Amino acid sequence: MKLLLTLLFTLNLLPVLAQNVTEIQHLNGQSIRAETLHQRLERIVDSTKLAGLQVAIINSSKTVWTSSFGYKDIENQKLLNDSTIMYAASLTKPVSAYIFLRLVDKGIFNLDKPVHFYLKKPIDQYPKWKDLADDTVAFNRITPRMLLSHSSGLPVLRQLYGNKVNLISRPGEKFYYSNEGINLLGFMIEEYTGKRLEAIAREEVFDPLDMPHTSMIWEKSFENNFSNAYFKDGKKYGSERRESSRAAGSMSTTADDYARFIINLMKRKGLQKTSMLQMLSPQIAVTSKRGFGALRDSVTHENDAIKLSWGLGIGLFRSPYGKGFFHTGHGDANQNYAVAFPEKGIAVVLLSNSENFEKVSSLIVQACIGDTYSPFKWLGHLD
Repeated sequence: MKLLLTLLFTLNLLPVLAQNVTEIQHLNGQSIRAETLHQRLERIVDSTKLAGLQVAIINSSKTVWTSSFGYKDIENQKLLNDSTIMYAASLTKPVSAYIFLRLVDKGIFNLDKPVHFYLKKPIDQYPKWKDLADDTVAFNRITPRMLLSHSSGLPVLRQLYGNKVNLISRPGEKFYYSNEGINLLGFMIEEYTGKRLEAIAREEVFDPLDMPHTSMIWEKSFENNFSNAYFKDGKKYGSERRESSRAAGSMSTTADDYARFIINLMKRKGLQKTSMLQMLSPQIAVTSKRGFGALRDSVTHENDAIKLSWGLGIGLFRSPYGKGFFHTGHGDANQNYAVAFPEKGIAVVLLSNSENFEKVSSLIVQACIGDTYSPFKWLGHLD
């Protein structure tokens, strides 16, 4: 037996064997055979013309099953595999929040100290944010907590506002999902610490959590195994190769790597108790009909039952299986989703290189872990 274990460790086979479970537990306590799930996901991928899909399923707060479907390169018929590098898009945001809170725990930042105190110049003296010149009084009330909870009043993307960045609501008053706000947080971290965000991420997250296929920027090593992305009509988008860190969405990763980060949150590790509690506690209620687009200003009670809200860098809701946390990732042709139920020890990470993913995301999540409570309607996936 000792000889067998030694051989397995030498060949690095133990982690692989640990993932070869025959049964995967759903939230309702029932199980699905891994073989059956694989076949079911194959049918979904094929019938909906998904280019490719990476899956990592967590049971008992550990990764028990990973698999990949479809292609990383359709033109050359190259199959996607579990080590293929995928674009994380906005799945970057929870990681950026976690990084910031690690720095809060070290006494470098304070969640409620206004952002302008950490900047070297007034906000309107930076070319990127010069449009805030008329909003400086209001801007100076914005705190990192507001940026992380999407309640700063900054817009989602400047491109949707004529390439200008102005406050669209008063700070701390309303939930408006904002890439601009999270990217400002990343800039603040870099300027105040004097270190690049990719270096901080490596030190604070990727190395400690053993995420070898993850980086805030494109790495040369990724050239050996990366995915292209594809539009709904099958046309090739290509691969995202971010050369500079953006806290809102520059990360590349794999489903297996990202599952390690999710498990860390589920186990409430890596942060002081107070910081972790605040990250995973409601900071602002979400009452809009949709998170994005025209309906973001429409108030609804549709999500009252699940108490939809935002923590620090991550979405939150309640279910019969306890509290859940989630985040989506939406690129031009890359679409992702991750959701976790810590009290049940169950979660799933889905990375796709296909613009077709979101319309079937709810089916895939339900097939993987039996979740029917994720706010897919609010995300717009069911439209």
